[in-house]
Amino acid sequence: MSEIKESKIIYSGRVVRLRIDYLKDRKIKIREVVEHPGAVAILPVISRDRILLINQYRYPVGKWILEVPAGTIKDGESPDECALRELEEETGYRARILKKMLTIYPSPGYSTESIHIYVASGLEKSTQKLEEDEELTIIEMGVDEAIEELMKRNEVDGKTFLALLYYKYLYQGYG
Repeated sequence: MSEIKESKIIYSGRVVRLRIDYLKDRKIKIREVVEHPGAVAILPVISRDRILLINQYRYPVGKWILEVPAGTIKDGESPDECALRELEEETGYRARILKKMLTIYPSPGYSTESIHIYVASGLEKSTQKLEEDEELTIIEMGVDEAIEELMKRNEVDGKTFLALLYYKYLYQGYG
């Protein structure tokens, strides 16, 4: 690992910051790092075989994406608190049981972002509280149906595909 000679924040936005690190090795190397506060993704389980997904317009890719509810961790908020908040905001459901499945690093080559993936069950109807820029619909479907739907598509949301496969493996088993 190289020693950091200098670090500069060259952009600071609502969600991310862009940092440039100058590393001293035999020669100066430059590394671009997207600093991200972290995020959560929640697989809401209605029953052992039924889940909720959302179909959400994602501006950066310009497409409607079938995905699990997800969101960015706010300052001073734990991943668990964020997961419960995002679940209610996006789906209008509260979870009595929240269990962390795993944490992933979606782009470790250039970003500090980690995504904590949860399964939520014991769902109780509440009130959906979408943010101004969120445009989505809630879809109830079977676990196998969701996996098959994603496998038919050429472009899928990675955290969603992983959450579904992990849930199926851990809680339903393959076979």
